[in-house]
Amino acid sequence: MKEFLRKVVQGHGISPSAACRRSFAANFAGAADVEWFMAGEHYEAIFYRNKLEHIALFGQDGLLMEYRKKLPVDFLPNPVRHLALSRGEIMNALMKNKGNMLEYELIVRKAPCERYLLVISDLGNMKEERML
Repeated sequence: MKEFLRKVVQGHGISPSAACRRSFAANFAGAADVEWFMAGEHYEAIFYRNKLEHIALFGQDGLLMEYRKKLPVDFLPNPVRHLALSRGEIMNALMKNKGNMLEYELIVRKAPCERYLLVISDLGNMKEERML
């Protein structure tokens, strides 16, 4: 219990490399509520920017490898939104940028207790659809 309370008060204690901090500042100016974690050999930052939740993954050398941004449905490009809505109600939407390639990961509900993960390209092409 004492360890849990220490973590709540002091945080997780992960401090990224100086290169990661510089890269983060250069890529995500204005970020708020930043929390750092280790994800395998990489640094992961969870934060808010422009009131939207982001997750960014950095190499130890500071290279931004990818980031994800949680999006309201209204922020989705029309081709992505229309394709997802043709499959069901959009429950959750993320934009993923990896190597300057955009794709969208959505969870849609077709019926009660029937949910699907959709991965859609930025042009609105279905890349993956699977039941959760």
